Amino acid sequence: MAIHSDPELEAFLHIVHVSDMHCKGQGVVVDTATEKNVRGLVNALRRLGRAKWADQLEHRWQAGLAGHDPTAHAWMCEFLCDFFKHDDRADVETWLLDTGDLSALGDMGSLRTALEWLDDYRVILDAKQTLILHGNHDAWPGKFPLAANQLEIDMHQQALRDLLGKAWPQTAIHTRIPHSSARVTLSAVNSTTGERWPNTLARGEVGMDPPWNTFGDDQLQQLAKQTCRQFHADGKTRDFRILAMHHPVHYPPPRPTMQMNLRNDGEVADALADFSTHQRGKLAHLLLSGHTHETYPRLGALPPTSTGQQYAPLYEGQLQLVAGSLSQLPRHAGRDTFEDADFFPQQCQILTFFSSPASAQRGQLLMERRVVGRGGAGPYQVLTPPGNPNRVESVVWEY
Repeated sequence: MAIHSDPELEAFLHIVHVSDMHCKGQGVVVDTATEKNVRGLVNALRRLGRAKWADQLEHRWQAGLAGHDPTAHAWMCEFLCDFFKHDDRADVETWLLDTGDLSALGDMGSLRTALEWLDDYRVILDAKQTLILHGNHDAWPGKFPLAANQLEIDMHQQALRDLLGKAWPQTAIHTRIPHSSARVTLSAVNSTTGERWPNTLARGEVGMDPPWNTFGDDQLQQLAKQTCRQFHADGKTRDFRILAMHHPVHYPPPRPTMQMNLRNDGEVADALADFSTHQRGKLAHLLLSGHTHETYPRLGALPPTSTGQQYAPLYEGQLQLVAGSLSQLPRHAGRDTFEDADFFPQQCQILTFFSSPASAQRGQLLMERRVVGRGGAGPYQVLTPPGNPNRVESVVWEY
């Protein structure tokens, strides 16, 4: 029997995955000197006939500084209340995940606002587990990194960690898969470095944590060891493992070369796959990230199974999902390339996992993905795949 037609399938877990809120409070200090320098460079490029370069610089600058849409939070609360009031959703365990860039500039006021928003979502969802990561923008010391000195950056790094109260990796979140002794586990690693130039270019790296640590195991080595300690005593039961991080390992094509990407993405992918030598599966089957501000795979392009495709540098049987920006103000120029009905710049995703006696025996899961979005004026809504408004995207996993 195909898992999709299994009448005994039951939902046992929702993960509400939000990212890149980019909160920006009114108390933020305006960096006038850097703003003037960027404007001057843009104008100089235009005078030299380099309009394309000028447009790219101006776009990146505006996108980097843009804060939150002030109407987004209330609409998100309303959506969550409405979506999860149905009996078939309300009685399912729910986790809330945020994969970073809570703020636009990393200032403490904006970070606290974002944490307050997430606490509102947690209460509405009655979330059993909440996991909050920080992103590269959260590592900005209240200003553009290139305009800050190293002392400012270092002091902010420590203050950020004190605020979030996190050490990485995180491996404590799990729930049992019905009809089996296997579990779904959610772990997380930090991919932000806090270094001046990499953070100016929005690049990440998974290495030591804190980034200034110079001894011991890096995050992936620690994650592997901690996962081994959680192996089932029977010597064979495999868990379904999810790994959250801000930067995606598989960057949605086309992958940029000198900006935005994960500097050691190949090394990360190899470490996740090499864990299979323990014969308990990969260190991560599903990777959840943010950072790019675009849902990936795009709506309608989710593969039907976890095998048969490869998201390089990841290996077969692994899938990278990226959540769009939950609430950042879109650039008005972006509307030029979309019809009004298709303009949904503010997005998140809800993942629902299903099991049955038959699927559990085969080591399979069904995961449904619902992409949620709003056009910047009205409410959030569940978006439907193009040409098939009644279909919910799903993936069959073998773990």
